[in-house]
Amino acid sequence: MNLIALRIIRSKWRGAAPPVALTVALAVVCLLACTLAQAQLPQGWTSVRALGMGNAYTAVVSDSDSIFYNPAALIKVKGVNWTVMDPRIGADNVTNANLIKSLSNTSNIANTVNSLYGDQLFAGGGAKSAIAFPYFGAAAYVNTEANIAVSNPPDPSALINYFFDYGAALSAAVEPAPGFGLGVTARYINRTGTNQTIGAAVISQNNTSQLQNMLEDRGWAVAVDLGAVITAPGPLSPTLSFVYRDMGNTTFSHDQGAQAPQPVQSEMIAGASLTFSGPGLRLTPSIDYRYIGWSNVATGQNINLGCELHLLFIDLRGGLSQGYYTAGAGLNLGLIRLDAATWAEELGAYSGQAVDRRYMVQLTIELGFDPGRFLGNGNGGSGSGSGSHLIQRR
Repeated sequence: MNLIALRIIRSKWRGAAPPVALTVALAVVCLLACTLAQAQLPQGWTSVRALGMGNAYTAVVSDSDSIFYNPAALIKVKGVNWTVMDPRIGADNVTNANLIKSLSNTSNIANTVNSLYGDQLFAGGGAKSAIAFPYFGAAAYVNTEANIAVSNPPDPSALINYFFDYGAALSAAVEPAPGFGLGVTARYINRTGTNQTIGAAVISQNNTSQLQNMLEDRGWAVAVDLGAVITAPGPLSPTLSFVYRDMGNTTFSHDQGAQAPQPVQSEMIAGASLTFSGPGLRLTPSIDYRYIGWSNVATGQNINLGCELHLLFIDLRGGLSQGYYTAGAGLNLGLIRLDAATWAEELGAYSGQAVDRRYMVQLTIELGFDPGRFLGNGNGGSGSGSGSHLIQRR
């Protein structure tokens, strides 16, 4: 992080309540174009595994991420799984670090912002702690994302879209028939976020107090997600899924700032997946059809395709999202797992208009225990683990 940002954050942090201090820190980072030191979906959570698979995940998920992606999938959880923590961090362009560094040597931030004309800058991250076992899951999480688009070089301005969330989620599922699950998740969200343009006057004066006032919109909400999943018997385990996320739209209270954070529009997703298993490997293709009923989504942006190849302790992933390729990989060492992914976001009205390629890594520490293995009737969870009583995920 450059020296200017560091001094400002330190001075604002002293004596400030945690949410205010975090807001100031994130506001300064936004102003300085989202340095990598700070680096999904605004609905609540993003899995790096899902990103590598083109985000075609509602019919695939079978662990604590079911809380956020499809609560009905909790019927597929084996034993008790505790995600101790899974911090993730991402950005869109690591080469921007050199440009950001130059801010520490100039008092005219406007010139630097002007040099970013036409760029879209992204940084995001988060972490959760969650527990999941058959038919039940709970999580506490933090999640943040910041985007900057710079325009109008004669009089530079920056469109800033960011949110910082912390909250909790509780999920439950039932299995009315074998392989058929219905689930619900209730999420408490405390959000600080905004979507507005910062003008040249604020940028050139480095006025962090004014910037804070513009970016401190805060409120809370309770979101409800519904899910369904059905898996047919057979060697390929064909699975169909349906998710209704943010049922009836999620509207925030107005607790601070000029206005409440923007509502989150409800979204319906239909998905499907297959599983091909063989000695030492597993292949899982999947598809999600998103934004059902939305009239403002161009054809092609609502189709997500993905595939994961599991080989012992290594996962290789690929997919298609919004018409662009995604790729990812995972290294599973039992209690510790490392995942990485790249994907692209379409910022324009149609595919190919304005593409922003992004990258993210995630480190997960997870404990699992399946009592069924003691009785010889468990499969060790969704993974292909060895004979240990600890569950190897996936």
